[in-house]
Amino acid sequence: MKKNEKEILNEALRQLEELTGFNTEIKPEAKIPGKKNVDARIRIPKLKQTLYAEIKLNVTNQTIGAVAHQIKETAAGKQVILIAGYITPQLADKLKELDLQFLDTAGNGYINLPDLFLFVKGNKLKVEFEKEKPVRAFQPAGLQLIYALLCNPGLEDKPYRLMAEKADIANGAVTLVMRDLKKLGYLLDLGKKGRTLTRKNELLRRWINLYAELLKPKLLIGRYNTDNPDWWKQEKLLTRNALLGGETAAAILTGYLKPQKHTIYTGENHGRLLLQLKLKPGNNGNVELVKKFWNFEDLFDKDNLVNPVLVYADLIATGDKRNLETAKIIHDKEVVRYIGED
Repeated sequence: MKKNEKEILNEALRQLEELTGFNTEIKPEAKIPGKKNVDARIRIPKLKQTLYAEIKLNVTNQTIGAVAHQIKETAAGKQVILIAGYITPQLADKLKELDLQFLDTAGNGYINLPDLFLFVKGNKLKVEFEKEKPVRAFQPAGLQLIYALLCNPGLEDKPYRLMAEKADIANGAVTLVMRDLKKLGYLLDLGKKGRTLTRKNELLRRWINLYAELLKPKLLIGRYNTDNPDWWKQEKLLTRNALLGGETAAAILTGYLKPQKHTIYTGENHGRLLLQLKLKPGNNGNVELVKKFWNFEDLFDKDNLVNPVLVYADLIATGDKRNLETAKIIHDKEVVRYIGED
């Protein structure tokens, strides 16, 4: 466990003890019996309860969906809890709605145990904890390359020039990102046998979280309104360079979802799309246009859809229950073909 994570855990539990009067016991880097590793196991002896904790330094509107999805996956029927630096009142309500227990260092929290119910929000943060700067692999250019690698199995063993072209980044950035992926254990260099990605599921989880936080906001062209909620059933996008993502693509792929918000990734002047779909600017619009950030053809292009890996990421980022259910369907049906079961 890193120093700043340990500090956040200790302060969050100090706040809990002060609020409830219950002592806690910590075992760092524990394991859910027969399941996955977690950042810590927390015991509350007086209640005879054990909580398995995941620590996140920074939780935002952009990352709450990915965080909730990861922790729910980890739970495996056990009591899990999110420990965070700070949870805003809006995020607190969202986490409670998702029934995801949490504590932060300001004394905010939601705990729903048989002998303890707690919901506190609105406490102000008194101590700022140092945020860790992502390594180059998890900065925007690196995130573009990771996406290209995940969508194109075997690309990691191709020339760097080709990787740069498909990820739409500079050649030099590829060298630095591949070096980071190797250091972090996501890339194996087998010498004459070539290079291969490993721990792809873990890499995907990290990518989803940081894509929503660091890359997608930079690519957002704008939000727009449409008066026709069923336009996506009636309109064939006029260009192969405009592709449907998010809830819209998920509805087409699964038939399980009625999209409330629509995402279009476009690689050209978006004025044509605004005219075709009769879109009007609106800060809370139900259609978002996002700049396309890759440069490779995909078998889903013919249906005007982005790769399922990106559909999956878009759904998870929303944190919406129905979207998370749909994300699991897409993962099990489509994403697993790219990522595998490792």
